[in-house]
Amino acid sequence: MLTVAEILALIEEQKTKNLRQLARETDIPKEQLHLILKDLSQYNLVEYDVETESVKVSKWLQNLNQKIEKSKPPTGQIILPKLGEIKLQDIIIGNYTSRDLELKIRLKARQKEIAICELT
Repeated sequence: MLTVAEILALIEEQKTKNLRQLARETDIPKEQLHLILKDLSQYNLVEYDVETESVKVSKWLQNLNQKIEKSKPPTGQIILPKLGEIKLQDIIIGNYTSRDLELKIRLKARQKEIAICELT
């Protein structure tokens, strides 16, 4: 099952969704999703209209996300030795070359960037 953050991200991608669309995209039964959206609406995370079944992310949450996007993202560099592996969150990155490599990482709110460079 998807997390609340993943459901909110799906809703935000399309700006406005309806219950049927969202149920189809998430593979969550419509009745169960209706209850989830009502709960999220109570906590002011989404604006959910029960009659029209339309849903969108609350304005304050959209504004917060925009402020995070504008802030300087965390960055880092990792030396990945030849024939070595590293696990970042749930991704395993392997270096199957004959040289050490450098990974340059930048984490934004929506996008994660990894650049693979030769070690200088």
